[in-house]
Amino acid sequence: MIRLVALAILVGGAIAGASASLPVGDSDMYWHLANAKQMVVRGLVRTDLYSWTVAGAPVPTDQWLGDAILGAGYTAASWVGVLAARTIAVAIVVGGIALAAFLRRPRSPVVALAVALPAIVLSRFLWTERPELFGVACFATLVVLLQLPGPRPIMAIAPLLIVWANLHGSFALGVSLVLVISAYGLWREPELRRAYSIAAVGAMLALVATPAGLGSLSTPSSHFLTPPREIQEWSPPDISTPAGAIWAALLLLTLATAGLAGRASIRDLVLIVPLAMLSLVAIRHTPLFAIAAIPYLADRLPFAVRRVWTLAAPKDDDARERRTVDGRRALDVANVAIGVILLIAGIAIAPREPDESSYPTAALASLEPGPGLFAQYDWGGWLIWRAPSTPVFVDGRLSVYRDPVLTDYITVLEAGPGWRDVLERRGVRTILVRPSDPLAVRAQELGWPVISRSPVYVLISVVHR
Repeated sequence: MIRLVALAILVGGAIAGASASLPVGDSDMYWHLANAKQMVVRGLVRTDLYSWTVAGAPVPTDQWLGDAILGAGYTAASWVGVLAARTIAVAIVVGGIALAAFLRRPRSPVVALAVALPAIVLSRFLWTERPELFGVACFATLVVLLQLPGPRPIMAIAPLLIVWANLHGSFALGVSLVLVISAYGLWREPELRRAYSIAAVGAMLALVATPAGLGSLSTPSSHFLTPPREIQEWSPPDISTPAGAIWAALLLLTLATAGLAGRASIRDLVLIVPLAMLSLVAIRHTPLFAIAAIPYLADRLPFAVRRVWTLAAPKDDDARERRTVDGRRALDVANVAIGVILLIAGIAIAPREPDESSYPTAALASLEPGPGLFAQYDWGGWLIWRAPSTPVFVDGRLSVYRDPVLTDYITVLEAGPGWRDVLERRGVRTILVRPSDPLAVRAQELGWPVISRSPVYVLISVVHR
């Protein structure tokens, strides 16, 4: 066991350390940092402070702890502190994926790591400076705990869920899975009933151990049941993209393995089946399915491959494969040390400033204070941080802007039917969008004055009829 944990730390530290070369710069990071700043002054942000379209409206508090972690990183070490928080979370995700695979094939860590690599690559699409990444780290930890024998890992799920519930709304998924697994365990594993009872109680407490109580379920339920298709990451998976292709390959591989090798445990089924169905809903869920499927694939895929290779069912040597071989202590210590050193080194040489090349930095000097700016959705969070005196029309806080604001935003950006009526009804004074956006093209065709422009943006004064 120690050997496997040491190997996971090495893998997680090495890959996370390499990921630190990517500068911070996710648009949502900025409004999370703004929330953290406001929490120091006024406590939890419960109403909108940053927009002019929904000013004063109630906002979710389900990510307050995630905001606080990012804010603490920024307070401690500016942008490097934010990057450090992201890098450590990536190490937990990657190390968790690797460890879950190692635990199911302890005698063949190289094979287990090879099976885990697609999930690690797919998780890359969630390596952003958002509380969502902390939620993914909790999910990867949950998957690891479910691979371990005995009562203690099961009992450890309870505090994990309570912390997760304050980090990100994805905790609702963890609660659902744990309640199903606990119900089955209480029925079929009497020797572990106490452990399953504690896990189930922890799951129930997680539903109310947040500032919003049961209200913390409103955001994840709306995203799971009615995903905002207007946003790319909430679109169904597209197999013509790298992420979609990896997801589709893993899904087909899991189905093929089940057909050839079978023998999935109830825990495997509870993890894989719901996540497979959820991954069909939105791109954003595909890494979660990959993380859930890796332990089963590490366990059964080699057997399925041997069966295809020999065109016959070989003798199943699972019992032999599951006997862990203890490594020498010095090697284990070396693996841990190297993993930690690579993680720290990656953070130490990481970029010191965010990447703002895709943002309209040159337009900041021309923005007027007060309401009336219509800006790109992807720039909303950044504007909240960089131009606090100019409220935004819309930003990444989706649940706040669902109909009618988001609908109006799309109508205007695409210059759809009635777009000028929306601008007039909303009182938009200036627009800040990409030069290729239909709105920018149409506004310039109409001769509206261009205030400022660059290859990244165009800032145009609105002329009402």
